[in-house]
Amino acid sequence: MTRVAARGFTLVEVLVASAIALVVIATAVTLAMEAQGSWRSESARMDLQQRARVAADILTRALRDAGLGPPGPAGGPLTRATAPILPRRIGARRADPPDVVRRDALTVIRALGETDRGVLLLDLPAGASTFEIASSPTCDQPACGLSAGTHVLLLDGYGNADIFTVLNVLGAAVTVRHHGPGAAAAYPAGSPVVPVQTTSFIVDAAARILREYDGDASDLPLVDDVVGMEVEYFGEGRPPARPRAGAGQANCLYGSDGSYNAVLMPALPAPAGLAVLAPSLLSDGPWCGSGASQFDADLLRIRRVRITLRLQAADPAVRGADPTRFRHPGTARRPGAMVPDATVVVDVRPQNLAQGW
Repeated sequence: MTRVAARGFTLVEVLVASAIALVVIATAVTLAMEAQGSWRSESARMDLQQRARVAADILTRALRDAGLGPPGPAGGPLTRATAPILPRRIGARRADPPDVVRRDALTVIRALGETDRGVLLLDLPAGASTFEIASSPTCDQPACGLSAGTHVLLLDGYGNADIFTVLNVLGAAVTVRHHGPGAAAAYPAGSPVVPVQTTSFIVDAAARILREYDGDASDLPLVDDVVGMEVEYFGEGRPPARPRAGAGQANCLYGSDGSYNAVLMPALPAPAGLAVLAPSLLSDGPWCGSGASQFDADLLRIRRVRITLRLQAADPAVRGADPTRFRHPGTARRPGAMVPDATVVVDVRPQNLAQGW
């Protein structure tokens, strides 16, 4: 009878095999976690870069068109009559007072270049909500083609400017709603009625969102996880020459005798061609316009705007603890998994802001 010896694994062999298996499993898990972390950080980095590009593109296009005036021989840049860039939010809802200069907000106004402007047929009293558009050889449609929902800017050439939303058009008669907490100014017959687009860009610090407000009913989020915005203004050292007052009339720049208010609007040192327009300069007067539509006359000097935006990765798992790199720290600890905040600088010289001395 043949005896067969049965041989299993010794305890040492089992422990060695288990240790090897654990090392292999741990290595695989580590590699999987690193791959997942790399994918997560790369995805967050691409999302951050995309949002930065979108924000820069929107702000650049808006600033390039700032101050665009109506077409035709009687048109011209809006800056000849009013300030097309304002350092605050304007409009019917949560508008900032005229003497406020915000670093995290600005408003841009431009005429709709493809639309002809009209003029008032009759004098418009202060606070009125209906006016008539005069017939004109340049307008081949009633009310110059205005329709419900269009935004229009009324100008008197002396500094007054008010924006409205068209509610209804019946022949030459136009019913409007004022963009502002108070009544509009009075405008004489012949005052321009210019179709415009007005856009306020504001950072909602609590929600960390860059928003776009049209001055009336539309207040939309544009870009998420915007954690900082700073707007800087640069302008002419020479004081603005327009708007000019009519004969025997005074406005924010000229006296009734035609003299310029040189004391209130001095020349500024501009060694590099353009002067830095500090917030204090843009909120001390002299004041053009009236009511909530007033603006500091120094805003007519603006020729260049620089906006610095700071955006963060949306996922806190890819944000680290260094406050210089992360406005709102996250939970990331491995350098390779971190996606630092991105800074975008938009620096534009709007061509429509030159007054043409």
